[in-house]
Amino acid sequence: MRIFMARLFSLPNRRLPHWMATLAAPIYLAGCASLTPAPTEQETTPTPSAAQLKAHQVEPEPVHYRPIPANTLYALLVAEFAGQRQRFDVSLHNYMLQARKTGDPEIAERASRIASYVGADELAAEATDIWLAADPEDPSAHHSAAQAAIQQGRYQAALMHLQDLQRLAGVSQFDYLAANSGQLPPDQQRQLLQQFVTLQQQYPNNANLTYAVAIMHQHLQQFDQALQGMNTALEIQPDYLSAGMQKARLLAQLERIEEALVWLEELQQRHAENKAMSVLYARLLLEQRRMEEARAAFRDLHQRYPDDEALTLSLALLEHELDTPEQARILLQSLLNSRRYANEAHFYLGKLAHSEQNDALAFKHYSEVSDGREFLPAQLRAAEIRQQQQGLTAARRYLDDRRALWPEKTVDLVRIEAELLSQDGDIPAAIELLGQALQLQPEHMDLRYTRAMLAGQIDDIDLLERDLRFIIERQPDHAEALNALGYTLADKTERWEEAYALIQRAIELSPNNAAIIDSLGWVYFRKGKLDKARPLLERAFELMPDHEIAAHLGELLWISGELNEARDVWRQGLEQTPDSPLIEETLQRLDADL
Repeated sequence: MRIFMARLFSLPNRRLPHWMATLAAPIYLAGCASLTPAPTEQETTPTPSAAQLKAHQVEPEPVHYRPIPANTLYALLVAEFAGQRQRFDVSLHNYMLQARKTGDPEIAERASRIASYVGADELAAEATDIWLAADPEDPSAHHSAAQAAIQQGRYQAALMHLQDLQRLAGVSQFDYLAANSGQLPPDQQRQLLQQFVTLQQQYPNNANLTYAVAIMHQHLQQFDQALQGMNTALEIQPDYLSAGMQKARLLAQLERIEEALVWLEELQQRHAENKAMSVLYARLLLEQRRMEEARAAFRDLHQRYPDDEALTLSLALLEHELDTPEQARILLQSLLNSRRYANEAHFYLGKLAHSEQNDALAFKHYSEVSDGREFLPAQLRAAEIRQQQQGLTAARRYLDDRRALWPEKTVDLVRIEAELLSQDGDIPAAIELLGQALQLQPEHMDLRYTRAMLAGQIDDIDLLERDLRFIIERQPDHAEALNALGYTLADKTERWEEAYALIQRAIELSPNNAAIIDSLGWVYFRKGKLDKARPLLERAFELMPDHEIAAHLGELLWISGELNEARDVWRQGLEQTPDSPLIEETLQRLDADL
């Protein structure tokens, strides 16, 4: 876990190592505050303070300063000054070297915290081991050791250190361990759950431990026990906000939305100033498409936290969706100077302008999008506007200019240009363009997959197969490539056994993917096994009433003599894609009509 703090070497010293005490007056060498990972959604337990961690320790005897070797002093001074200059690599190297050499707990502590800050997890664990060996009763050492163990996936070791932390300082952070164990295999989760349950016998009224047990039940999808555990934790500690908010999330996960909203309203009455709770409430309303209520909740949040740019963006998009463009525009304009959301602001301002047929302003905003998930659609729309106004050559020239401005975006911009050529009907030119890009980046899988799909449109099966097999050789679990190759072999050739093996592998990787289910049904259809094909095609169409799936299912129904049912399916497909070439080709080939 990457550790977050403002500036490692500019925070007040929690405890100045004794070897530096005499230097503190003439030279200010700032120390390192207590470090803890940023909390997850499930973990918002406050980090124990240094005072809490030390509260149960016996007051140490007066320190008797001793001379230290000149080379050690020099190395540590170099480390401190390197930290001041953000050279954490030099600082960490020197501290680790001296921690190993001296075994001093304070040097090891500082090495551990610097290593955690820069994400050097193995060094953090090593430094913490040195620290613990020198001072095994230090709660702070056990706290750091637990964090390092969690980061390295050593959950049993983490639990032991958390037990020591509880014993030495009365501080519970079992819920943090539970929240981070979601990626464990179920058998290891059950083992950890049992250890928590056993520990509960020792601390029956510990709300944190009770909540940790509830989280483990939730990981294991034992939702009734999870909800019961959260309720018990809240009975022990009524103001336990982490448990309270997780209860609302669990109710939402169980689709008991009204209960979740009522519960959050009750919590908000007691904790009106809790921002995270209000955000969760607003998001639940949004997920339920209760748009007016969601907008009211986000407006309230924006009024309370006007500097929260994420909330401003959320409210702007709500205003846009609820057809209040002026409100949306004002909010988006306020984000244009944002470091985090300027790209999103330009993109949605471009959409607003485009919807008002102000293409010049839309182009201006789209062309300002320089990064993020909005980059590709924004540049595509800007290029389309330029194409509509000045022609394809001008659009391609615009994309050339963008590549010169952002060379790191070259691949994405080439894909946009290929899309424009494809839309213009010049697929061979699009394929040639992608080929030129692949000469520079032959291992770029997205470019190769895009070229394969275009090759399929002009029935260049050899090129499609070469590109898709290139991808599959390097990424055997690329479900889309497996499915695309399998479907093409089933549809365009009689290599049905090869097609079946590829599609079967794809469906193992993505069992609920409607397109892959359709491909499996289609290969059965091509092999003449209509009884196996039909339930698959029906399921695929139920999951996604796409025009291509409609073409396949309709054809099966038609040749089975169910003519009216076939027409109904084709009509549904045409509702989604009125000019579907696939359905049109199917109707002509079967001499069918609607």
